[in-house]
Amino acid sequence: MDFNKKQRDKFSASKFLLKAGGVLFLVVAVVLIYANFKIYQKKQELANQVNAYKKQIEEIQKRNETLKEEIANSDNPEYIEKIARDQANLQKPGEKVVSFIMPKEQENKEKKSENFFATASLSAWLSGLWQFIKNIF
Repeated sequence: MDFNKKQRDKFSASKFLLKAGGVLFLVVAVVLIYANFKIYQKKQELANQVNAYKKQIEEIQKRNETLKEEIANSDNPEYIEKIARDQANLQKPGEKVVSFIMPKEQENKEKKSENFFATASLSAWLSGLWQFIKNIF
C-alpha cells in the first residue's frame, strides 16, 4: 500500500506540471494576441497618417503647378490685365466700372431681427440658470 501511495503522489505532480504548462501556454498566447492587436491598431493609425500626408502632398503639388503657371504668365499683358481687374479692381482709362453694393445696415438689421429672439431667450435662460446655481451655493 505504501508503494501505491507514492506512485499516486508522483502522478499528481506530473498532472500539476502539465496543467501549469497549459495555463502558462494560454497566458503567453493571450499576451501575444493582445500585442499583435496593438501592433495592428498602430499600423492602421500610421497608414491613415500616410494617406493624409499623400493627400496633402497632392494638394501642395497642385498649388505648386498653379503658381508655376502664374509665374509663367507674369510677362503676359492679358494675364496682368485680368489680375488687375479681378483682384485690384483697376480699370482702363475711359472705362466706367459699375458695382452693386448692398447696404450693410439693412443686412445687419435683417440678421439681428432673425436672431434676436433666439439669442435673447437663450441668454436670459442661461443667466437665470446661473443665478439659480449661485443661490444654491
